[in-house]
Amino acid sequence: MTDALFAILASAAPLAFAGLGALATEHAGVLAVFMDGAITLAGLLCVLVACWTGQPALGFLAAAVALPFLLALVAIFTERFRANPFITGLAANLAFGALSATLSLAAFGTKGVVSLSERGVDVSFPRNLFFPAALAAAFGLAFVLKRTPFGLRLRASGPDPDALRARGLDPARYRVASWAIAGFAAACSGAILAFGLGAFVPNMSAGRGWTALAAVYLGYRRPLPILAASVLFAACDYATTVLQGVGAVPSTVILGLPYALALIVFLAIPNHSGK
Repeated sequence: MTDALFAILASAAPLAFAGLGALATEHAGVLAVFMDGAITLAGLLCVLVACWTGQPALGFLAAAVALPFLLALVAIFTERFRANPFITGLAANLAFGALSATLSLAAFGTKGVVSLSERGVDVSFPRNLFFPAALAAAFGLAFVLKRTPFGLRLRASGPDPDALRARGLDPARYRVASWAIAGFAAACSGAILAFGLGAFVPNMSAGRGWTALAAVYLGYRRPLPILAASVLFAACDYATTVLQGVGAVPSTVILGLPYALALIVFLAIPNHSGK
């Protein structure tokens, strides 16, 4: 039972980071539909730089700098040309996925699995620290959103930008900042997945970016409930793994279990928008 709990919490950590990043953009009115591709690109950058330098920490640092920078550029483009943020976000998501495959082929000669251990990189991150890190991030984001001027302005930049303009503030800057925050969250999620597996795997996010968007609403658009929603999704995913080994349940039912549970919980929550 203890091993199962640790496995569920470790699995929930990357999803929680993605959900927290998506929450920042949701408050700014530009939901992070780019998160899935961003996680995969972050995982590749972590592995790529770790292989080059032999230092996993530098791999994470590279992803933590590159993803916020790239997403800030996309956000600036969106604001400058008044583009639809949903369209530019989807374009970024597709571009990140393609860029991941291109970089992997150029650097390693393969679009398949890239193992760190086979390239002499030792990764010894304890998996039991992943969830406490996500918990700390949830508390930190909750404090920033509720107790700091930046957080309050970020929350107003989406639903009430005119209030910021009346105070001489530019709401676009806070929307751009929300994309950068989501980029850092994607870097954390991608690093946890890459270093937890000890490898880069194609389509590493495996839909976690999209699941994170559901966790935002299942969590009432609040950091700590989003963390709880991430644990729920992780527990359901763990259950599918266990059930696949039993063989008494059809595989189609097992694979659909996480999505069915998400739908049931979503319908059961009467005010999932948090308004």
